Amino acid sequence: MTTPTSTAEAPTRPRTPRGSLVVLATLVVLWLLWGVAWLVAPDRNPGGQCEGLGFGCTLTPHDSVAFAGIIVVAPSTVLALAVTLVVRLVRISRGSPRTVWDVIVGALLVLGFGVWLVGTVAGAV
Repeated sequence: MTTPTSTAEAPTRPRTPRGSLVVLATLVVLWLLWGVAWLVAPDRNPGGQCEGLGFGCTLTPHDSVAFAGIIVVAPSTVLALAVTLVVRLVRISRGSPRTVWDVIVGALLVLGFGVWLVGTVAGAV
């Protein structure tokens, strides 16, 4: 005689939106670490080595950290925020039960992008 197997499902609990919080927290930590490195990096090369690029000169540690921010930190941030925003927009369009949270995070991402864009354009003028 065989006994029927139970297909009882685990109790469902409301899912909290942790994924985007992890991404945003990671970005905050990344920017804080970069900011601290930028603040404490010396602005002179050791041993009196010439500063700049070319002809045997190298960037100062301060300039190297700034360069890393431009090449790595800023593009990584833009990419992570763009992907997060797209995920939010897809979830909103599908009628996610967490639509209010999605709209809030999406609006903050758009606002952050707008602030960045205004700062970039203002800095270029």
